[in-house]
Amino acid sequence: MAYKIPQNIKPEHYSKWLNDASTQRLLALEASWLKSWVKQLYGCHLAYVGIDSTPRFLNYSRTLHQFRLGLPWSLNIAECDARINEDAWPLADQSVDVVILQHALDMSPKPQQLIKEASRCLVPNGYLIVVGFNPYSFWGGWRWLRTFSSKLPWITRPVSVKRLSDWLSLIDMKVEQVFDCAHLWPLKVGSEDLARRIDRVLAGTAWLPANAYLMVARKTVAGLTPIRMHRRHSITESFGMPIAASSMHEPIDMSTNE
Repeated sequence: MAYKIPQNIKPEHYSKWLNDASTQRLLALEASWLKSWVKQLYGCHLAYVGIDSTPRFLNYSRTLHQFRLGLPWSLNIAECDARINEDAWPLADQSVDVVILQHALDMSPKPQQLIKEASRCLVPNGYLIVVGFNPYSFWGGWRWLRTFSSKLPWITRPVSVKRLSDWLSLIDMKVEQVFDCAHLWPLKVGSEDLARRIDRVLAGTAWLPANAYLMVARKTVAGLTPIRMHRRHSITESFGMPIAASSMHEPIDMSTNE
């Protein structure tokens, strides 16, 4: 199977952007927030699709098995256990308990198909965690001014919270929480450590436009009783108590047709 990288995105742009200090700062911030979530969700399988080539926060997951799926835009950049297409995941229906999409929608030419495939693979009451850029923010305005740029991250295709929420409502996914983050990024005030501290303090602040968001959605199925999450008010600590998605399913098939 041939994997075609979009013409306006080149592998060398990926490598340069991912090694940039600003990008590493963003990944470090997001890793701390994602860590809080993976520590409270458990089950059999967790699938990760994203830009982080070494998502160490997965080590804190309570799922029995974590694996990484690589999309065409990450070819030769991010390590993965299996390479897939946006609209064709080699996974059985209702076979994964948790799916994490870290900027996968921003980088994908088919974001809605990506969401549909993620939902298809989730078990009833399974969780989808999406991290994306906010197009209606300081970063979004900066991106608009660089419309004709051929570099990352300006050539990404960010999906707004409202649009993503609409897509999820059409496929029986209920939004449980939207967490605003990266308010200061990519700007830096003083040292790198100070900039990260400011972003951590502002995390979750809704009145100030954030440059990124973390959305958590649950797959709803008629006739099943949803498992409620107990949430805490702390932002830096875990968002709630551990919760299990239904995991009575067959092992996933990671085979691909190449």
